[in-house]
Amino acid sequence: MGPESARILKAVLCDGSVWLNYRLGIAEGITLLCRRFMEAEFSAIAEDEPAPVIDARPKLNPDRPETRCYRAILRYANGACVLSNEIVLTLP
Repeated sequence: MGPESARILKAVLCDGSVWLNYRLGIAEGITLLCRRFMEAEFSAIAEDEPAPVIDARPKLNPDRPETRCYRAILRYANGACVLSNEIVLTLP
């Protein structure tokens, strides 16, 4: 991973789903990651999908707000990988 985060990831809440937009730039590929609520680690939710990517998964507990953290890994032709900025949203 690179020493700095690439500021390419944006997200908005829309009707209970999270819409993720990104700028791929000259990267060859992208993996979108999410960590929900009390999860210890990020897990992949999409790979090389065109933007916007919609995270429509239901909340783990439908009766409580849920915080989700999103990041992306950009992959370049020379084998380099760069981690994006982190987006934190709370689903009501």
